Amino acid sequence: MTIPQNEPDRCGLAWAAKVIASGVFITGRDPQDVFAFSCNWMAAPDALMKEVLETKNPEPLLSLPISIDVDRDKEVVTLALYGRTAHAKRFGDHGCMVVDDPHDHPHYAPVALTPKRVHDGFEPEAIQTDVVDGLGLDGDAISGALDALFQNPMEMTNAIVIVHKGQIVAERYRDPFGPDTQFENWSMGKSLAATLTGIAIRKGALHLDQDDLFDEWQGTDRQAIKVRDILNMASGLRFTGSFGRTEDHSVKQQDGLFLDHIYVYASGTDARAFCLSKPLEAPPGTSGKYRNCDPLLAAALVRDRVVDGDVETFLRWPQEQLFDAIGMRGMVLETDPYGLFLISGHDYGRARDWARLGQLYLNRGAWGGQQLLDEHFTDFVRTPATRAWAHDPYYGGFFPTNATAIIPGVPSDAFWASGGGLQRTLIVPSKDLVIVRLGHMAGTLFGVEKTMNAAFAQICDAVSA
Repeated sequence: MTIPQNEPDRCGLAWAAKVIASGVFITGRDPQDVFAFSCNWMAAPDALMKEVLETKNPEPLLSLPISIDVDRDKEVVTLALYGRTAHAKRFGDHGCMVVDDPHDHPHYAPVALTPKRVHDGFEPEAIQTDVVDGLGLDGDAISGALDALFQNPMEMTNAIVIVHKGQIVAERYRDPFGPDTQFENWSMGKSLAATLTGIAIRKGALHLDQDDLFDEWQGTDRQAIKVRDILNMASGLRFTGSFGRTEDHSVKQQDGLFLDHIYVYASGTDARAFCLSKPLEAPPGTSGKYRNCDPLLAAALVRDRVVDGDVETFLRWPQEQLFDAIGMRGMVLETDPYGLFLISGHDYGRARDWARLGQLYLNRGAWGGQQLLDEHFTDFVRTPATRAWAHDPYYGGFFPTNATAIIPGVPSDAFWASGGGLQRTLIVPSKDLVIVRLGHMAGTLFGVEKTMNAAFAQICDAVSA
């Protein structure tokens, strides 16, 4: 089932097939829409993508001669481009996966997941488009911020949910989406990896300063890697990539190989084994780099240490331990063929689900009288790892922070779950505020970051502490 890393064009096409399959079978989008606005860059040659990023003109991507075949009965998507083909297939509640052949199956038995509805009064039954009175809000300012976020449809803001003092106070969606739409969330899944690790710590299965984490690392220099190093994205493992804040996002290959950072999504390989095989390039805890190996290793650590490697139990664990506990009933975590969640970026969920996660952190790890996370852990994830990220001290524990004023006008104590296409779950403790913004990748070409940051600052000004 594994696509070789030395076939970058095929890897990119396979990744696009997976994203289209998820967009069709999870979100309910048109396949051409998914390709045009969420993933055509994956199949594009690096030089073409560089041109698009420099000119901010997506037309060359929209002109790619792609063929998309969707078999809705078998839930298979097949792409063809430049004489190559690639396939992706849905496997029940685990979402979609790259496959070599439409008849392939994963190396595990999928399980049925039935989310529980939590009746806690957090969510209104209808879409709340007017600002709730009586909570110290400037309703006109919030409405103006929402108008700005949705003014330019090419910026592709799909959903906004605002929570203040534990209550949804404003919410808006771009047609045809709504509160039950399961959107692509991308690297916000890294913050889920942090949360699941925090639950394991709360249960006593792990601790932040624990080392000697994997049997495969015994007797090597990787034995010194600690849980906190992994969560700080500072394991020190050599993992190629180009998707950090200051890196060239048009690059998808190096030395003829698809980048490690995205190969884990596109390959259909054993992600745990792939990440564990990487050597150290820097002492643990000293060099922060935005790389997918660390959140994937966090998921592997939960599987190895919390459920003793039992795949079926592991597949149920996020649902039972987190999603059902706080009412995140729209989440889909996709896996590799061996049952490891590709939690670094292959996750889908509702905007209200992410609002709940943000509220969990505002509650310092508590929900409904139950302490899911230790309070010191919620402090850890929002504290910049200044030793590892000395060059750019903004990153905490799988959560970026506003310590370096990345979002001007937003309080410095803010931190957020962050994903490609400017997915955001902004958490502002000093304002008792959560803001969720979800959108498609193509919106980043049209200035949405400037719009979003200005709207976030305006919303923060519009609420009292």
